[in-house]
Amino acid sequence: SAASLPPPPTRKTGTNIKTVKDKRSQAKGGTGVPRNTGGKGYSRKETTYGLWAALPLQPGSSERVTKRYDIVPGKIYGFEQVFGTLDVLVNIRMTVLAMKEGGLLVYAPIAATPQCVDMVRKLEEKHGEVKHIILPTTAVEHKVFFGPFAKKFKNADLWVAPGQWSFPLNLPLSALGLFPRKASVLPVDPNKCDAPWKDEFDYRVLKFSLGLAPFVEAAFFHKPTKSLLVTDSVVFAPSEPPKIVQEDPRALLFRSKDNIKDPSPDNMATRRKGWGKTVLFSQFLQPEKVRASLVKDYPALLAWDEGWEASWARVKDRLFVSPVVQVLVFSQAPKTVSSWVEEVCQWPFNKIIPAHFSAPIRAGPREFRRAFQVALTGARGEESVEQAAINKEVKENILDSLFTKLAGYEIGLPSREMKGDFSLLRSFEKTIRATGVVKGPAE
Repeated sequence: SAASLPPPPTRKTGTNIKTVKDKRSQAKGGTGVPRNTGGKGYSRKETTYGLWAALPLQPGSSERVTKRYDIVPGKIYGFEQVFGTLDVLVNIRMTVLAMKEGGLLVYAPIAATPQCVDMVRKLEEKHGEVKHIILPTTAVEHKVFFGPFAKKFKNADLWVAPGQWSFPLNLPLSALGLFPRKASVLPVDPNKCDAPWKDEFDYRVLKFSLGLAPFVEAAFFHKPTKSLLVTDSVVFAPSEPPKIVQEDPRALLFRSKDNIKDPSPDNMATRRKGWGKTVLFSQFLQPEKVRASLVKDYPALLAWDEGWEASWARVKDRLFVSPVVQVLVFSQAPKTVSSWVEEVCQWPFNKIIPAHFSAPIRAGPREFRRAFQVALTGARGEESVEQAAINKEVKENILDSLFTKLAGYEIGLPSREMKGDFSLLRSFEKTIRATGVVKGPAE
């Protein structure tokens, strides 16, 4: 059962923290964009990603360190790098699984730096070569790494979620870094898939139209370890900043400032403060307590008002559907999403491994289903909640208390208490629906 696992991990770091100095950046009031230092045992050259310009987001150069750790010792490994924009840097995770018959399966590959590839090669020495590489989504932040990573492992079979597309030209996958190889498209109906890994893995595809393009995510179930692999559908935001994000803490220190004049000494309190604001930015785009300050707080351009900590307290150490995905995507097809959730919940998983934030998350079908129930209830705004009968509200409060007690952590974001944080997303959602930019399927 889910309760048999330890609580969701919080990453601890030592108390002796060396300050990262950049006199040039300090003199100009620099933005704190990290420059990776190569990572333990690796040179800067080995952490360089030559194809950074394909998606030129931060870290603001071609350098990115990779960290590897055990998720299930000897069976599942996590590989993490940093990824983001505007100094809002979070971790992005590739999951590598050792197969029973030998060899490795890679789920959601990341940047194939020499360091990252070398780390995978070391696993190949132990488990056998990479046999399968899975692209489980159409999201660009995952898709952009697929072709370059596949080229490093030329004997691997390639598998992609259906509905792949590109903009402004809708090019075939072979033109996006795979040529001359081809990738097999995962059938939406898993019963029609004859992949050689089907005895060990199962999958379910969530796919629906958003008008201009589809949203697609393929959740995988690893039967031997009872692990659910997802990309962006659910996350667990840890109160401690991930180790990979602390590899170069300047973005955390800069983001910790309430205004540009705020001191930001390099200690764990400052890093935690920066991480809390980073998570809020990444999930809400514009949290309630942030305001524009283009001149006074240049180059930050933003200032934080008192009270942001209350929002962070409602997000940290909690399992939830990302608000960006919840409001802008899942609200367009709630019945389709709910059906997919029920299919996923037929698997007896006891841990979730997403592509961002904490992993593994101690959670089973009960917790996964509840996270979506909360998200889909509040996806379109507060009206449906406010119009509900009092007895339903009481029932929901009792359910939340029960799930918290059973899981050991809270599930879902309290949309009414965080109405201000959701405001920009909901306003944007109404605009794109009204203009027809986004149009979900008729349900």
